[in-house]
Amino acid sequence: MKPLAIFKQKLDALFATQSALMQQACYAIGIILSKAISLFLLPFVASRLGLIEFARLETVIALLNGAVIIVSFGMVNLLYRQAGKATNDADKRQIVAQLIGTALCMAILIIVSVFLSFSMTLPLINQITTLSATELLLCTLIISLEGVLGLCLAWLRMEEKAFLFLRSMLMRTLVYSALTVIGLSYDYGLTFLLFASLAASLLQAIELIAHQLKSTGIQFNKPSLWQTLRYGWPFVLSGLAMYASQGMEIVILAQYISPEQLAAYAIAIKFFLIAALCNQPYLLWWYARRMNVLSDASKLNSAGTGATLGVLIAMTTSLLIWFWSEWLITLLFDDAILEAMHFLPWLLAAGVLKQWGALYNLGCFSSENSRAQMYIELSTGAFCAMCFPILIALYGVHGALYTFVFSQFGRLIAYWIVSQRVLHIRYPLTLLTKGILGLVVILMIAILTSMMLPSFSGSDAMAFVAPLTVPLCASIASLVWIVKLGRPYANLL
Repeated sequence: MKPLAIFKQKLDALFATQSALMQQACYAIGIILSKAISLFLLPFVASRLGLIEFARLETVIALLNGAVIIVSFGMVNLLYRQAGKATNDADKRQIVAQLIGTALCMAILIIVSVFLSFSMTLPLINQITTLSATELLLCTLIISLEGVLGLCLAWLRMEEKAFLFLRSMLMRTLVYSALTVIGLSYDYGLTFLLFASLAASLLQAIELIAHQLKSTGIQFNKPSLWQTLRYGWPFVLSGLAMYASQGMEIVILAQYISPEQLAAYAIAIKFFLIAALCNQPYLLWWYARRMNVLSDASKLNSAGTGATLGVLIAMTTSLLIWFWSEWLITLLFDDAILEAMHFLPWLLAAGVLKQWGALYNLGCFSSENSRAQMYIELSTGAFCAMCFPILIALYGVHGALYTFVFSQFGRLIAYWIVSQRVLHIRYPLTLLTKGILGLVVILMIAILTSMMLPSFSGSDAMAFVAPLTVPLCASIASLVWIVKLGRPYANLL
């Protein structure tokens, strides 16, 4: 153990001396790799569970995500705000210690509350999705831990403990993945998946709380608890607005469509998330860069260029996912999942609109007042919360898809108008138009070629190669086109 401990100390020392860029890279790698590993597990999980149980898993995950937003009570945001305002290191550590203590108190309160109301809570949840008593217990423990874990991870970022953050995230993901593979190989089902998630969370919690005790200690403070309850609710509302715009619809869909169709929709969502994940490297770099650009009046044109390149990258990654999705879904999933191909274009379109809104809002970040962003996000969430139940009841999955596209289009328009009023920025519309036209031409050629290829694929070898040829050529063409467009601007950003 001693050589291992020395090795860990040397790694921590190495990362402590790295630049801010290296620190950000570690945070990005930890988050992206964790999501990527989970996505790689997806075909195995779907095949071992079956479509009905897989649909139930997605519904349970959606419920857990909503519950975590509520029970976390915006404590991570409070941590950043209060610790960021601390005048010295001792005060900062005391604030963090009190918030961690508050999070632990909240976790205990959640567990006790669910136990006391078990006879009412279980039948209520079973009206939404089938859940056993054991599964509800596991879900409660998972939810109660998430608030504590979120605070500990946020403190690691404030301490710039990038390697510990990376190690913690990967350990949790790898433990969960290993237990999932073992459990599903023996057909233990959804209950074991929840146990695997709890076990991985517990291991992460033990490591992070041990670090927290060394770093800040833990204090149980009644005024801190009341302060969290008093000031945390705006962050809860903001989180619920984001949940309403993406996540809540699965819970509603589960009441109106078949498990097979819900499973197909869930797979389409996963492919949509892969497209979003592919955008992260550029976005993480640009979000850190844009504030420096906006602070210099002579570089405002560069700000518009950087945002426009981000939009074109988002469109390109969505096209790449679309090109490969049919072949991958056919190869990796049950035939019933092919219906996901009908849902995916809508989701990708909504995702591109969402990225446009996130990138074409530069004016909002030129001011310290963030109320405009909050009102826009709350309005988007309220629109989705109202439209999802109505349109899903009328049109099923397509009702959810219509809501996605219209809500993100409205969000984009709102951000554009508000942002330009605060700070007028000239976006390179010629670059945007040229990029869109090039990608549309590539898409049309790919569609026409796909329609003609079956007549040429007579042999078994050609039947296998043909579906790969179009995505491969179209992907290369899209990447070459976007690189060609962006290269002249590389030195300006």
